[in-house]
Amino acid sequence: MSEITNETVTAIDTTLRDVERALERLRAGNYRSCQVCQSPIADDDLIANPLLANCPAHPELA
Repeated sequence: MSEITNETVTAIDTTLRDVERALERLRAGNYRSCQVCQSPIADDDLIANPLLANCPAHPELA
């Protein structure tokens, strides 16, 4: 059996928080909008990464 490391727990926790934020944006009706400039996020980008919160112009803030 593999040992669970702190890094693994941190990665899972980060992913869970990203999912929770995406669900909140979905409930609020702004899932497809960049959280920085409110421009639409392309469907292809959301298909590739459903947790994406920002458009390509703001990748450092994603």
